[in-house]
Amino acid sequence: MSFSDREKHLIRAAFAWGQITQQEGYTLSDLEIEKSVLFRRLLGGRPALAFPPPLRHGFPWYEVIEGRAEHIVSASETSPECSFIAPGCKIGETCILIDGAFWRVVETISEREEYIVEWGQYPMQWRLKKHWEVNYEMTQQLHSFRRDNPSAKVSFDNYLGQRDYREFRIDDDQTVWLCEWQLSRISLSGWVWVGTLLSPKETELVPVYEDPLGPMILGDPSTNKGAAWLRIEEAGNEARFVKLDGTYDYQSLSSASATHLKSLLHKLQESLEDIEVMDCHGDSPIRRFSLPSALVPLDELSLKEMQYDLVPDNAYEQMA
Repeated sequence: MSFSDREKHLIRAAFAWGQITQQEGYTLSDLEIEKSVLFRRLLGGRPALAFPPPLRHGFPWYEVIEGRAEHIVSASETSPECSFIAPGCKIGETCILIDGAFWRVVETISEREEYIVEWGQYPMQWRLKKHWEVNYEMTQQLHSFRRDNPSAKVSFDNYLGQRDYREFRIDDDQTVWLCEWQLSRISLSGWVWVGTLLSPKETELVPVYEDPLGPMILGDPSTNKGAAWLRIEEAGNEARFVKLDGTYDYQSLSSASATHLKSLLHKLQESLEDIEVMDCHGDSPIRRFSLPSALVPLDELSLKEMQYDLVPDNAYEQMA
């Protein structure tokens, strides 16, 4: 008896899903199978992440770990009272409920307005910020009411005074503002966590080319030619590098055009089954991964190209 490729894939996905759900204490019931986002992910050819992602309204939220988008969310007031049930939190740490899951607050930028948050075991950070926008429909409704009922005494002061943490406000011009919370990643994206975490790089690496954003190409300091790592992402003081295939003359690589560097990235997925990715703080490696080439989103990554202004900022001052 032989199995088709599809059947083998199904068996592998079911086996992986069974192992993970058993570790997390779930039962293999029909209901769990039907609603499992992880199982559908495995069937689609995407492996599980190294750590569980946060939940969003009760379902695994992979996009917030792997993606780069900004998300509109609901958030509670911060509190240390629920820290003992918040993943990755120590008892007494401040946490906040975001779309039904507790996140860890690592920095308060502005109370009730802006926070830096983390989730579980991921070495990543997000900015949770309140954003106010005019609600034109409510504003028009309020203005129409006051126009049609000039003698009516309407005040929201009592209602707004009941809660400092409010969802709307009305300014002196009788404009209605509604707030929404925006959650945006401020560190390197987490798509690498579908790979295998390797030990830190033992070989010393130094920048062989830098741009205004920092080290762009890392190489062996003892030679002018060798293995090279090319920066593909950056966030704050951290940057992500991918190991290019083959050996390179560092001087030639440093002067290569962005088009040529992009072509080297595309060749990686055509020639290699696994690609090495390394995250660095400055030029110091902090973590390294091996990923199947199909899981490295090189098409979504773009090398930063220098932009030059044709007219200097002070040109008109010089002409005056």
